[in-house]
Amino acid sequence: MNKQIRNTIYAIMMLAWIVPACDVLDQQPETLISNETAIVDLQTAEAAVIGIYNAVQDGDYYGGRFIMATEMAAGNGRAAAFQQFWKELETGVVPTSNFHVEDNWVAIYNVVNVANSVIGKVPELGLSESDEARLMGTAYFLRGLAFFDALRQYGEFFDASSTYGIPLPLVASGEIQETGRNTVAQSYTQIEEDLQNAIDLLSDSGDKFFASSGAAQALKARVHLYQEEYDLAEQLASAVIGNSNYSLLDDYNEIYSSEGSAESIFELNFIALEDPSAWAIEMYISPPEVTVSDDMISFFDPANSSDTERGQQFEVVGSFIRCTKYGSEPADEGGNTILLRLSEMYLIRAEALARGSNDPTAALADINVVRSRAGLTDLTAANVTSESELIDVLLEERRAEFAFEGHYWFDLVRTGRLESTRGLESFRRIFPIPQREINITDGTLLQNPEY
Repeated sequence: MNKQIRNTIYAIMMLAWIVPACDVLDQQPETLISNETAIVDLQTAEAAVIGIYNAVQDGDYYGGRFIMATEMAAGNGRAAAFQQFWKELETGVVPTSNFHVEDNWVAIYNVVNVANSVIGKVPELGLSESDEARLMGTAYFLRGLAFFDALRQYGEFFDASSTYGIPLPLVASGEIQETGRNTVAQSYTQIEEDLQNAIDLLSDSGDKFFASSGAAQALKARVHLYQEEYDLAEQLASAVIGNSNYSLLDDYNEIYSSEGSAESIFELNFIALEDPSAWAIEMYISPPEVTVSDDMISFFDPANSSDTERGQQFEVVGSFIRCTKYGSEPADEGGNTILLRLSEMYLIRAEALARGSNDPTAALADINVVRSRAGLTDLTAANVTSESELIDVLLEERRAEFAFEGHYWFDLVRTGRLESTRGLESFRRIFPIPQREINITDGTLLQNPEY
């Protein structure tokens, strides 16, 4: 990363530590401390917005454990040591008291709460139009991201008619809110509204470390894909593919060695301050708490796969296998977490073309763009003779392209392949809401079916 940019981000993050934007008290419920009263001018508003980024980087969210948990549940990871909550996630049989579920719920709604503070206060400050748009657009983008992640982990995101959506608090609060669940349709409506606000308010500067209009379009493309709204997913994915700020790298593995690369759409920039990343704590220590599963390694085994480029991000260390996309040593600052990148847009568009437009030729063309970069031969119509086979190919490409990036579990669920792949009961397609949260709200917040 450019040194000046790094120093600027470091200075802003230090300012964010001064303003208590995202302090999380142990065992605190879903609604956390509000910093709305601390937002009084441009400087404190900037600090609060960086506080939202900081909250997204929490170890129980995109600092590592959110990704690790879903990879474990999908069969790509395994528990290597003594923590019971990892063993529960590995089996996919997750109780309502699972530590990750409890802490991740708090981490996600912390992001929502701090974003609500910004959205509620910034319009009152009399800032310039450009400053207000940037700050508000960022808050909407990150709140939309948090709501979407909450929905796809804890709500029946795969069923638009379901009443089991998520709470949607839209006002910052330091009090415990006895908030019930919205429907899935209402949840998606709010997510789309937040992301559309971000698209409209943010510029498209190409800075990969901060929210942008292009990043909001990319995330909204994913949201539409999950709802099987293929025309909208295709349109947004195409818009991002056509954006000159983004281009595929020739070398797949350079994505993880070059911060803010041309392929990145949005990534979290981790700078070592005091605490190591969750990846350093869980995977890069010896012995690790989390490691890569044998099934994941077999998937990339040169003996049965020609996909050797993408398999280079996994290495054997003694009796364990680890993913090096986020670093490799406990002392590392840790690699950035890339939330959105261009290859996903090609595969989103391919799936939309295959399932929506019924255009397998165009779908294969997009798949082959991603395969070619990985050094693989192109697929032809002779390789794929039905829509079902094409979806199988797409899922395999997504598993390889985004291994240990937190996509595979949700892909299995939304395509109806979880039960056959993992042998789990259908209700385990989503995690339980923490029992602690149910208790705090005196039952206003309803538990997921069969938990």
